[in-house]
Amino acid sequence: MAKQKKRLKQELESLIPTIKHEERHLEDLLVDARARADGIVRDAEAQAAARIQAARQALPGILQAERDARRAALVRKAEEAARTEEEKTRALQQSARAAMEKTVAYIVSLVWPGMRPNPPTVAQ
Repeated sequence: MAKQKKRLKQELESLIPTIKHEERHLEDLLVDARARADGIVRDAEAQAAARIQAARQALPGILQAERDARRAALVRKAEEAARTEEEKTRALQQSARAAMEKTVAYIVSLVWPGMRPNPPTVAQ
């Protein structure tokens, strides 16, 4: 039994340097991994900052383009409304001319009784 204990003690003692070596190796790997992780975080933060800055610089242009598009749409809508109103105005002017001609003819017929057209109607 004493021999077994001695052998176990020797085996343990021979493993201790290996374990300590592995612990140091693992600590070194951990330090390297932390350094790489810190680098990745720094790079990501730098990229995010650059993208934020680029977005801030692009924002006025994007807003201006949106304003221009809205303005162009409003101009088209206003032009269409103006055309529609012009058509209505022309139609009203034509109707008024026709009514005026009938009214003038009626007034003339009153002045010269021999020329009696039908009196103008209000619904025209």
